[in-house]
Amino acid sequence: MSQNKQPKVAKVVNIYMVVLNVGSDDGVDIGDDYILYRVGEDILDPDTGESLGAYEQIIGRGTVTHVQDRICTLESSEIKESGRKVVRKFSRGAHSALWALGNALATPSEEVIEEPEKTLRPFSDADAGDFAKRG
Repeated sequence: MSQNKQPKVAKVVNIYMVVLNVGSDDGVDIGDDYILYRVGEDILDPDTGESLGAYEQIIGRGTVTHVQDRICTLESSEIKESGRKVVRKFSRGAHSALWALGNALATPSEEVIEEPEKTLRPFSDADAGDFAKRG
């Protein structure tokens, strides 16, 4: 990659896919990982007042899925999971307060564990001009 070329978002295709302004001419390969970020405010040391640098707000993480000479396609690679769900089933007995109390203390006759659903996490409001760096 050219030392002066800062990878940036050139186009937002959708909430899961962006085009970066770097490609095979810059050494980008399919499978490369990038972090998208936006440069925020300058952070000052609370003791000295000295600048510690600009805050980098992470927009997301992605993997290169297509490469051209001067651009590449970056798709979100972050996974979000819904919580794990446990369903306990008890044998049915007489309907009474005593039955309810007994089942609350009893072990379930059947336990079903539903694994979390995994879905892609979209980039967080990515926009043309946002920065990228290898992750």
